[in-house]
Amino acid sequence: MGLLDFLKRGPRKKQCARCGGQAAHGYSQMAESDPKQITPLCLTCLIKQLRIDYADFRGHAVVVAPATGLPCYVFREQRISSPLLEQVGICADCNAQARCLWVHSQGLTIDTFGDVLEKGPERTLLIWGNPSAKSLCGTCTATRIGSRLQAGDFEFFEICSPHDAQEGLVLPMAY
Repeated sequence: MGLLDFLKRGPRKKQCARCGGQAAHGYSQMAESDPKQITPLCLTCLIKQLRIDYADFRGHAVVVAPATGLPCYVFREQRISSPLLEQVGICADCNAQARCLWVHSQGLTIDTFGDVLEKGPERTLLIWGNPSAKSLCGTCTATRIGSRLQAGDFEFFEICSPHDAQEGLVLPMAY
């Protein structure tokens, strides 16, 4: 089943591949994975996996907070020649070496995510009334993502994290 089938069908009725609970999200190793390669996970198991992924991450990424109304929350590897990645320094939450730059997602919708991809967060999200971007280590990034997912009504067809020393953008989106 593909993304269009998912959107037409509505909420998943799958079991978490790890604990057997109700799965509301699909986890993959890379964006736009074959649906057969997307593992259904409950929120608890997903957050555990994200903590592992982000703690092991050694690259740099701009991470846009999860936003409702978009079916995917994925890492897109790309060479960002953006001043945003140059801002990654010390983690604002724990003072460790940062790997990510956290950007709030106010104004990000199904209609605007293309603009964010094309123009970048600095010319969209950061001028749409969002707070200033914050440098975060991988662990604190995963904690913020997890907190946001717990606080909202999210159901992502696909979520994937950055790995190894990749550089790019984590963004709620559709494809």
